Amino acid sequence: MTETLQRPAVPGSGGAAPTRRPALLVGALAGLRAVTTGLLLVVLLVVAGEAADDRSGAGALQAVRAGARVWLAASGTVLQTPTGRFSLVPLGLSALLLVLLWRAGRSVARELSVTTLGGAAAAAVAVVAPGAVLTGAVARAAGTGAVQPSPVTALLGGALLASLGAGAGALSADGLRHPDVLGPVGLWRAGRRPRGARVRRTSAAAITAVAVVLAGGALLGGSSLVAHGERSAAIFGAAPGPLGGGALLLVGLAYLPTAVVWGACWLVGPGVAVGAGTAVGPFSHELGAVPALPLLAALPSGAAPTWAGALALLVPLTAGALAGAVLLRSAAEGRSRGAALLDVLLTAAWSGAAIAVLATLSTGAAGGQRLAQLGPSPVLCGLAFAAETAAGALLAVEVLRRRAARA
Repeated sequence: MTETLQRPAVPGSGGAAPTRRPALLVGALAGLRAVTTGLLLVVLLVVAGEAADDRSGAGALQAVRAGARVWLAASGTVLQTPTGRFSLVPLGLSALLLVLLWRAGRSVARELSVTTLGGAAAAAVAVVAPGAVLTGAVARAAGTGAVQPSPVTALLGGALLASLGAGAGALSADGLRHPDVLGPVGLWRAGRRPRGARVRRTSAAAITAVAVVLAGGALLGGSSLVAHGERSAAIFGAAPGPLGGGALLLVGLAYLPTAVVWGACWLVGPGVAVGAGTAVGPFSHELGAVPALPLLAALPSGAAPTWAGALALLVPLTAGALAGAVLLRSAAEGRSRGAALLDVLLTAAWSGAAIAVLATLSTGAAGGQRLAQLGPSPVLCGLAFAAETAAGALLAVEVLRRRAARA
């Protein structure tokens, strides 16, 4: 009876292993499906907005091309327009595309039963290559005499976006979660090596600091939008019909992460630029007339009082203090002051680098003249937040250490 149950399957019988599709084919299909899904969603939204606008004389083909250009902008493509260069990325749409690509990378890794870093990299490349090529092809097809997407930036931006999304998805597959499979990366995840434990500890503290200052930026942007409700209502009231207002709302949502980063950079200190030679921050306000755009509706109309600027700096300092608390809670007892100082400096470095990257992603141009330079300075914001994080974390670590010593 046992021999019957353990008998190997006869070729051609129902127990034969199913034929597995080639890895490149699996990845290519998943990548194309993710990219085309994102493209169709954006195009449909833009076409619906154009159809609702009675003042728009755009035909169906023009509306489709406009939607394709919006999708290209979300992939980091630079658009050349009659008024100048457009390079301000709608980070909300970029996040949507990242989620689709993440799902594609994860599904490919699962179907191929990936268990090694090399296999995860191969799965990600299989997803990235067709997606990047399709992005470049769409850039060629979406160009007109007035608006010309850059094929080079489309190819590079599409490849980078797909690499981030598909790579993260492949690394999150079930077969790669065990530390022994990932080798040094897995050991770092598990915190088994001293250096890995320090990186893990300081990166968690940095994530806390960045999350706090971004939450403050979101709260600042929302409150400013409410305070300038008449300006916001005028912008949305000019939209043609309910669908037109809905399309304008979608534009605002697409740039909502950008507004959050701008608010965080305002709190950090350097603020943001809204055109060449302008600055909007807690201690400076040089701003001329701005176009009626949803992203700019929350801009303050005048300089903030000195006390308000001082209060604004409490947000990044509080973020640093919370990061210091995270460091002290996750570190071993009895550490030297030198080890604690090194943790604080690493946390400040990660935090400043993260804000600098976010500031870079939220900076760009939206045409010529007044909109040729939009967004915060990555270098200034990164350095300022690193210093504020270090100051807040040092203060928190010292206070908590003394309190623990007295106890």
